Amino acid sequence: MNLSRLRPTAPSLFAPALGAVLALTLAACGGSATDSADGSSEGDAGGESTESVTVEHAMGSTEVPCTPQTVVTLGQGQTDSVLAMGVTPAGVVEPWTDDWYPYLPDEVEQAEVLGTELEPDLERIAALQPDLILGSKLRHEAFYSQLSEIAPTVFSETIGVAWKDNVSLWAEALCRPEEGERVLSAYEERAAALSDKLADANQTDTEVSIVRFMPDQVRIYLTGFPGSVVRDAGLGRPEPQQVEDWESSEQLIEISEERIPEMDGDVIFVMVSSEHYAQQGNQTVDEQMDRWTSTDLWQGLDAVQKGNVVEVDEAHWNLGGGILAANEMLGDLEDHFLGDGGR
Repeated sequence: MNLSRLRPTAPSLFAPALGAVLALTLAACGGSATDSADGSSEGDAGGESTESVTVEHAMGSTEVPCTPQTVVTLGQGQTDSVLAMGVTPAGVVEPWTDDWYPYLPDEVEQAEVLGTELEPDLERIAALQPDLILGSKLRHEAFYSQLSEIAPTVFSETIGVAWKDNVSLWAEALCRPEEGERVLSAYEERAAALSDKLADANQTDTEVSIVRFMPDQVRIYLTGFPGSVVRDAGLGRPEPQQVEDWESSEQLIEISEERIPEMDGDVIFVMVSSEHYAQQGNQTVDEQMDRWTSTDLWQGLDAVQKGNVVEVDEAHWNLGGGILAANEMLGDLEDHFLGDGGR
Protein backbone atom coordinates (compact mmCIF):
# COMPACT_ATOMS: atom_id res chain seq x y z
CA MET A 1 0.00 0.00 0.00
CA ASN A 2 1.39 3.37 -1.01
CA LEU A 3 0.55 6.12 1.44
CA SER A 4 2.08 9.55 1.55
CA ARG A 5 3.10 10.62 5.05
CA LEU A 6 3.17 14.06 6.63
CA ARG A 7 4.79 13.09 9.96
CA PRO A 8 6.05 10.39 11.71
CA THR A 9 -10.29 4.91 23.38
CA ALA A 10 -11.05 3.39 25.95
CA PRO A 11 -12.40 0.32 27.78
CA SER A 12 -14.60 0.49 30.83
CA LEU A 13 -13.66 2.49 33.91
CA PHE A 14 -12.01 0.81 36.86
CA ALA A 15 -12.01 2.42 40.29
CA PRO A 16 -9.58 0.85 42.77
CA ALA A 17 -10.61 0.86 46.41
CA LEU A 18 -8.08 2.74 48.48
CA GLY A 19 -9.67 2.43 51.90
CA ALA A 20 -7.31 2.79 54.79
CA VAL A 21 -4.26 3.08 52.53
CA LEU A 22 -5.53 6.33 51.00
CA ALA A 23 -6.52 7.63 54.41
CA LEU A 24 -3.01 7.01 55.72
CA THR A 25 -1.50 8.65 52.63
CA LEU A 26 -3.68 11.72 53.07
CA ALA A 27 -2.78 11.92 56.72
CA ALA A 28 0.89 11.78 55.84
CA CYS A 29 0.32 14.60 53.37
CA GLY A 30 -0.88 16.80 56.19
CA GLY A 31 -4.54 17.06 55.20
CA SER A 32 -6.54 17.45 52.02
CA ALA A 33 -8.69 19.89 50.10
CA THR A 34 -12.25 18.67 50.09
CA ASP A 35 -15.21 19.88 48.03
CA SER A 36 -18.04 20.73 50.39
CA ALA A 37 -21.72 20.43 49.54
CA ASP A 38 -21.93 24.10 48.54
CA GLY A 39 -18.79 23.89 46.39
CA SER A 40 -16.40 25.44 48.92
CA SER A 41 -13.03 23.89 49.58
CA GLU A 42 -11.58 23.10 52.98
CA GLY A 43 -7.89 22.97 53.74
CA ASP A 44 -4.83 24.55 52.13
CA ALA A 45 -3.71 21.66 49.86
CA GLY A 46 -0.36 23.31 49.27
CA GLY A 47 -1.55 26.48 47.50
CA GLU A 48 0.52 29.60 48.11
CA SER A 49 -2.40 32.04 47.79
CA THR A 50 -5.44 32.44 50.02
CA GLU A 51 -7.42 33.77 47.05
CA SER A 52 -9.70 31.32 45.26
CA VAL A 53 -12.27 31.07 42.49
CA THR A 54 -15.39 28.90 42.27
CA VAL A 55 -15.45 26.87 39.05
CA GLU A 56 -18.68 25.39 37.66
CA HIS A 57 -17.98 22.07 35.95
CA ALA A 58 -19.47 18.68 35.02
CA MET A 59 -19.63 17.45 38.62
CA GLY A 60 -20.91 20.63 40.25
CA SER A 61 -18.90 23.54 41.61
CA THR A 62 -15.46 23.55 43.16
CA GLU A 63 -13.44 26.26 44.83
CA VAL A 64 -9.84 26.24 43.64
CA PRO A 65 -6.84 28.27 44.80
CA CYS A 66 -5.45 31.11 42.71
CA THR A 67 -3.12 30.19 41.31
CA PRO A 68 -2.63 26.44 41.86
CA GLN A 69 1.00 25.44 42.29
CA THR A 70 0.81 21.64 41.97
CA VAL A 71 -1.49 20.54 39.14
CA VAL A 72 -2.39 16.96 38.21
CA THR A 73 -3.87 16.20 34.76
CA LEU A 74 -5.73 12.93 34.24
CA GLY A 75 -6.12 13.05 30.46
CA GLN A 76 -4.22 13.80 27.29
CA GLY A 77 -6.22 16.92 26.44
CA GLN A 78 -5.72 18.35 29.91
CA THR A 79 -1.95 17.77 29.77
CA ASP A 80 -1.71 19.30 26.28
CA SER A 81 -3.73 22.42 27.10
CA VAL A 82 -2.18 23.07 30.52
CA LEU A 83 1.25 23.04 28.89
CA ALA A 84 -0.06 25.40 26.20
CA MET A 85 -0.97 27.89 28.92
CA GLY A 86 2.53 27.88 30.38
CA VAL A 87 1.90 25.52 33.29
CA THR A 88 3.97 22.36 33.72
CA PRO A 89 1.81 19.80 35.52
CA ALA A 90 3.40 18.10 38.49
CA GLY A 91 1.64 14.84 37.70
CA VAL A 92 0.21 13.35 34.51
CA VAL A 93 -1.16 10.04 33.27
CA GLU A 94 0.65 7.93 30.70
CA PRO A 95 0.30 8.77 27.01
CA TRP A 96 -1.48 6.22 24.84
CA THR A 97 1.86 5.43 23.20
CA ASP A 98 5.13 4.11 24.62
CA ASP A 99 6.72 7.56 24.51
CA TRP A 100 5.44 11.11 24.89
CA TYR A 101 3.91 12.56 21.76
CA PRO A 102 6.64 14.31 19.78
CA TYR A 103 4.67 17.56 19.38
CA LEU A 104 4.51 18.19 23.15
CA PRO A 105 7.10 20.52 24.73
CA ASP A 106 9.98 18.94 26.63
CA GLU A 107 8.53 20.15 29.94
CA VAL A 108 6.13 17.20 29.95
CA GLU A 109 9.11 15.00 30.83
CA GLN A 110 9.36 16.80 34.18
CA ALA A 111 5.97 15.52 35.33
CA GLU A 112 5.53 12.43 37.48
CA VAL A 113 3.50 9.69 35.78
CA LEU A 114 0.52 8.71 37.93
CA GLY A 115 -0.97 5.65 36.26
CA THR A 116 -3.06 5.56 33.11
CA GLU A 117 -5.92 7.71 31.87
CA LEU A 118 -8.36 4.89 32.60
CA GLU A 119 -6.80 3.82 35.91
CA PRO A 120 -5.08 6.77 37.62
CA ASP A 121 -3.05 5.84 40.69
CA LEU A 122 -4.90 7.59 43.51
CA GLU A 123 -2.28 6.83 46.15
CA ARG A 124 0.47 8.42 44.11
CA ILE A 125 -1.76 11.38 43.30
CA ALA A 126 -2.39 11.92 47.02
CA ALA A 127 1.32 11.62 47.81
CA LEU A 128 2.05 14.41 45.34
CA GLN A 129 -0.11 16.80 47.43
CA PRO A 130 -1.73 18.58 44.46
CA ASP A 131 -3.82 21.71 44.87
CA LEU A 132 -5.76 21.09 41.63
CA ILE A 133 -6.80 17.96 39.72
CA LEU A 134 -8.18 18.15 36.18
CA GLY A 135 -10.08 15.31 34.51
CA SER A 136 -13.27 14.45 32.62
CA LYS A 137 -16.58 12.98 33.66
CA LEU A 138 -16.42 10.68 30.64
CA ARG A 139 -13.21 9.03 31.84
CA HIS A 140 -13.11 9.61 35.58
CA GLU A 141 -16.60 9.95 37.04
CA ALA A 142 -16.10 6.84 39.20
CA PHE A 143 -13.02 8.43 40.81
CA TYR A 144 -14.46 11.86 41.53
CA SER A 145 -15.36 11.46 45.20
CA GLN A 146 -11.94 10.03 46.04
CA LEU A 147 -10.09 12.63 44.00
CA SER A 148 -12.01 15.50 45.54
CA GLU A 149 -10.91 14.26 48.98
CA ILE A 150 -7.32 14.73 47.82
CA ALA A 151 -7.61 18.20 46.25
CA PRO A 152 -10.04 20.54 44.45
CA THR A 153 -11.08 18.60 41.35
CA VAL A 154 -12.55 20.00 38.12
CA PHE A 155 -14.02 17.77 35.42
CA SER A 156 -15.10 18.54 31.87
CA GLU A 157 -18.23 16.75 30.69
CA THR A 158 -16.50 14.94 27.83
CA ILE A 159 -13.47 15.07 25.51
CA GLY A 160 -13.00 15.22 21.75
CA VAL A 161 -15.45 17.56 20.06
CA ALA A 162 -15.69 19.76 23.19
CA TRP A 163 -11.94 20.44 23.33
CA LYS A 164 -12.20 24.22 22.89
CA ASP A 165 -14.76 24.56 25.68
CA ASN A 166 -12.46 22.42 27.80
CA VAL A 167 -9.51 24.75 27.22
CA SER A 168 -11.60 27.59 28.64
CA LEU A 169 -12.54 25.42 31.63
CA TRP A 170 -8.91 24.52 32.38
CA ALA A 171 -7.94 28.18 32.06
CA GLU A 172 -10.60 29.13 34.60
CA ALA A 173 -9.47 26.41 37.00
CA LEU A 174 -5.85 27.55 36.64
CA CYS A 175 -6.93 31.15 37.34
CA ARG A 176 -5.59 32.04 33.88
CA PRO A 177 -8.71 33.00 31.92
CA GLU A 178 -6.84 35.61 29.88
CA GLU A 179 -4.22 33.06 28.86
CA GLY A 180 -6.95 30.63 27.84
CA GLU A 181 -8.58 33.32 25.73
CA ARG A 182 -5.22 34.20 24.19
CA VAL A 183 -4.33 30.67 23.05
CA LEU A 184 -7.84 30.03 21.74
CA SER A 185 -7.92 33.34 19.85
CA ALA A 186 -4.53 32.60 18.31
CA TYR A 187 -5.79 29.20 17.15
CA GLU A 188 -9.02 30.65 15.74
CA GLU A 189 -7.10 33.33 13.85
CA ARG A 190 -4.73 30.75 12.41
CA ALA A 191 -7.61 28.48 11.36
CA ALA A 192 -9.44 31.42 9.74
CA ALA A 193 -6.27 32.46 7.89
CA LEU A 194 -5.82 28.91 6.61
CA SER A 195 -9.45 28.81 5.50
CA ASP A 196 -8.88 32.03 3.53
CA LYS A 197 -5.76 30.61 1.90
CA LEU A 198 -7.61 27.43 0.95
CA ALA A 199 -10.39 29.54 -0.56
CA ASP A 200 -7.84 31.49 -2.60
CA ALA A 201 -6.42 28.17 -3.80
CA ASN A 202 -9.92 26.87 -4.67
CA GLN A 203 -9.58 24.11 -2.08
CA THR A 204 -12.61 24.76 0.12
CA ASP A 205 -14.76 22.44 -2.00
CA THR A 206 -12.33 19.62 -1.20
CA GLU A 207 -14.03 16.85 0.79
CA VAL A 208 -11.81 15.38 3.49
CA SER A 209 -12.23 11.87 4.88
CA ILE A 210 -10.75 10.94 8.29
CA VAL A 211 -10.24 7.26 9.07
CA ARG A 212 -8.32 5.20 11.59
CA PHE A 213 -7.06 1.62 11.35
CA MET A 214 -6.78 -0.37 14.59
CA PRO A 215 -5.95 -4.08 15.06
CA ASP A 216 -9.54 -5.01 15.91
CA GLN A 217 -11.59 -2.32 14.16
CA VAL A 218 -11.66 0.46 11.58
CA ARG A 219 -13.22 3.82 12.35
CA ILE A 220 -14.47 6.85 10.44
CA TYR A 221 -14.33 10.10 12.42
CA LEU A 222 -17.35 12.31 11.83
CA THR A 223 -16.86 15.08 14.37
CA GLY A 224 -14.65 14.66 17.44
CA PHE A 225 -11.32 16.38 17.79
CA PRO A 226 -9.96 15.81 14.26
CA GLY A 227 -13.31 16.59 12.67
CA SER A 228 -13.55 19.91 14.49
CA VAL A 229 -10.10 21.07 13.34
CA VAL A 230 -10.83 20.15 9.71
CA ARG A 231 -14.12 22.03 10.04
CA ASP A 232 -12.36 25.09 11.50
CA ALA A 233 -10.03 25.10 8.49
CA GLY A 234 -13.04 25.44 6.20
CA LEU A 235 -12.75 22.03 4.58
CA GLY A 236 -15.80 19.97 3.66
CA ARG A 237 -16.63 16.33 4.35
CA PRO A 238 -17.99 13.65 2.00
CA GLU A 239 -21.74 13.10 2.27
CA PRO A 240 -21.55 9.84 4.31
CA GLN A 241 -19.42 11.68 6.91
CA GLN A 242 -21.65 14.73 7.31
CA VAL A 243 -23.83 15.14 10.40
CA GLU A 244 -27.06 17.07 10.97
CA ASP A 245 -26.34 18.17 14.54
CA TRP A 246 -22.68 18.85 15.28
CA GLU A 247 -23.15 19.00 19.05
CA SER A 248 -25.15 15.80 19.56
CA SER A 249 -23.93 13.58 16.72
CA GLU A 250 -21.81 10.54 17.42
CA GLN A 251 -18.16 11.49 17.05
CA LEU A 252 -17.07 8.36 15.19
CA ILE A 253 -18.44 5.15 13.73
CA GLU A 254 -16.96 1.68 13.49
CA ILE A 255 -17.42 0.13 10.07
CA SER A 256 -17.22 -3.26 8.39
CA GLU A 257 -15.45 -3.93 5.09
CA GLU A 258 -18.74 -3.67 3.21
CA ARG A 259 -18.86 0.02 4.17
CA ILE A 260 -15.46 0.90 2.69
CA PRO A 261 -17.14 3.20 0.11
CA GLU A 262 -18.09 5.50 3.02
CA MET A 263 -14.35 6.12 3.55
CA ASP A 264 -13.93 7.86 0.19
CA GLY A 265 -13.29 11.56 -0.28
CA ASP A 266 -11.16 13.88 -2.35
CA VAL A 267 -8.45 13.20 0.23
CA ILE A 268 -8.38 10.39 2.80
CA PHE A 269 -6.33 11.15 5.90
CA VAL A 270 -5.42 7.85 7.57
CA MET A 271 -4.61 7.80 11.27
CA VAL A 272 -2.71 4.57 11.85
CA SER A 273 -3.04 3.20 15.36
CA SER A 274 -0.08 3.72 17.65
CA GLU A 275 2.38 1.16 19.00
CA HIS A 276 0.29 0.94 22.16
CA TYR A 277 -2.40 -0.78 20.12
CA ALA A 278 -0.02 -2.46 17.69
CA GLN A 279 -1.53 -5.89 18.30
CA GLN A 280 -4.73 -7.18 19.80
CA GLY A 281 -5.33 -10.90 19.64
CA ASN A 282 -3.60 -12.38 16.63
CA GLN A 283 -3.80 -9.34 14.34
CA THR A 284 -1.58 -6.28 14.01
CA VAL A 285 -2.46 -2.89 12.59
CA ASP A 286 -0.40 -3.61 9.48
CA GLU A 287 -2.27 -6.86 8.88
CA GLN A 288 -5.59 -5.09 9.29
CA MET A 289 -4.58 -2.36 6.87
CA ASP A 290 -3.17 -4.82 4.34
CA ARG A 291 -6.40 -6.82 4.39
CA TRP A 292 -8.65 -3.81 3.91
CA THR A 293 -6.53 -1.97 1.38
CA SER A 294 -6.13 -5.05 -0.83
CA THR A 295 -9.88 -5.30 -1.40
CA ASP A 296 -11.54 -4.25 -4.64
CA LEU A 297 -13.72 -1.81 -2.69
CA TRP A 298 -10.67 0.05 -1.35
CA GLN A 299 -8.83 -0.03 -4.65
CA GLY A 300 -11.91 1.43 -6.33
CA LEU A 301 -12.07 4.51 -4.09
CA ASP A 302 -11.58 7.77 -5.97
CA ALA A 303 -8.95 9.03 -3.51
CA VAL A 304 -6.99 5.78 -3.83
CA GLN A 305 -7.05 5.86 -7.62
CA LYS A 306 -5.81 9.45 -7.62
CA GLY A 307 -3.10 8.82 -5.01
CA ASN A 308 -4.76 11.07 -2.43
CA VAL A 309 -4.40 8.85 0.64
CA VAL A 310 -2.27 10.55 3.29
CA GLU A 311 -0.98 8.88 6.44
CA VAL A 312 -0.85 11.22 9.44
CA ASP A 313 0.51 10.99 12.98
CA GLU A 314 -2.40 10.13 15.24
CA ALA A 315 -0.52 11.55 18.23
CA HIS A 316 -1.75 15.02 17.29
CA TRP A 317 -4.62 14.06 14.99
CA ASN A 318 -6.42 12.06 17.65
CA LEU A 319 -4.61 11.16 20.87
CA GLY A 320 -3.48 14.56 22.15
CA GLY A 321 -6.86 16.26 21.98
CA GLY A 322 -5.72 19.72 23.09
CA ILE A 323 -4.86 23.08 21.60
CA LEU A 324 -1.22 22.23 20.89
CA ALA A 325 -2.36 19.18 18.92
CA ALA A 326 -4.94 21.29 17.07
CA ASN A 327 -2.23 23.68 15.92
CA GLU A 328 -0.13 20.75 14.73
CA MET A 329 -3.11 19.52 12.72
CA LEU A 330 -3.48 22.93 11.10
CA GLY A 331 0.18 22.71 10.14
CA ASP A 332 -0.39 19.34 8.48
CA LEU A 333 -3.35 20.68 6.53
CA GLU A 334 -1.31 23.66 5.38
CA ASP A 335 1.54 21.41 4.29
CA HIS A 336 -0.70 19.08 2.36
CA PHE A 337 -2.97 21.56 0.59
CA LEU A 338 -0.65 24.54 0.19
CA GLY A 339 2.82 23.01 0.23
CA ASP A 340 5.79 24.06 2.34
CA GLY A 341 5.39 27.66 1.27
CA GLY A 342 1.91 27.74 2.72
CA ARG A 343 3.15 26.94 6.16
